Amino acid sequence: MDNELISGFSVKKDKTQVQEFYNLALNILTSALDDLYSENNSEIIKLSEETTRIFPMGDYTNDTFIDQTGELEIVVATSDPQVILNNNNYMKEVSSTKNKKKIKEISRNGTVDILIYKLLEKLVSYFNETTTLFLTNDGIKILCLKEYGFKILIRFATYNIDDVNAILYFWDPLVKTQKATNLFEYNEQIEKKNSETNGNYKKLVRIYKNIRKTILLNKWSMSSELNKYFVELIIFNVPNSLMVGDDIVKIFYKSYNYLINCNILNFVSFDKKRINTFSLAKINFYKINNYIRLVKKLI
Repeated sequence: MDNELISGFSVKKDKTQVQEFYNLALNILTSALDDLYSENNSEIIKLSEETTRIFPMGDYTNDTFIDQTGELEIVVATSDPQVILNNNNYMKEVSSTKNKKKIKEISRNGTVDILIYKLLEKLVSYFNETTTLFLTNDGIKILCLKEYGFKILIRFATYNIDDVNAILYFWDPLVKTQKATNLFEYNEQIEKKNSETNGNYKKLVRIYKNIRKTILLNKWSMSSELNKYFVELIIFNVPNSLMVGDDIVKIFYKSYNYLINCNILNFVSFDKKRINTFSLAKINFYKINNYIRLVKKLI
């Protein structure tokens, strides 16, 4: 790869467009929720302002994004104890039921699951025919790139108001389970590592995200196999000592040499636990090996 290209990949992007789009997306989301609640549907618990938080997450919030018109992630998180109880009861019934037909008969009343499905129906009316909306394991995906220049992923989570760590339990609407994620610890550790490396951590992440983008464009892998959290976590495992200096190109090559020669079995998550415990990255050692192999192939 050309050194000038590598250096260009590291540059922080302007956030003006995504900030403007977030305001638009937030207005659409809250309006769709209002539409849903106006029907007084007994299946759905109305989320109150006291127990609900709506906020952005992902690389647009930590300045490691590389596309000024990419995918914006928004979280709808509730601490409503009744919703949490309903979710847990629903999961227990689903996990103990083997018959798929009977699973469909289990009541979803008052769960995040029914909220997601009903909200999806309301959101459709807020977009034109060029936009596609559908459910994924992560939540509601809205492909409105032609209409608005961005894509949206709406995630849904619950949290315990008394939990000092504010662990988020992200709901999977396809398999009817939830995964715990310490999102705020993740954000803190990213900022800490970036500060300790004088900003070089985020520069490296942007470089490797551009490499990921090239890998995807070449169809060497799928975005679901190598997502953006995956890249952030891989580079988090590069020692700070290799990120010292003012020449980001030299730092990149030091990190590259480390990745192709290190023992990936020593890699950890942001909280120093097993690397696969950070569920957002959807990571395992096979995927890590494959990513490093593809990076090597590109370099």
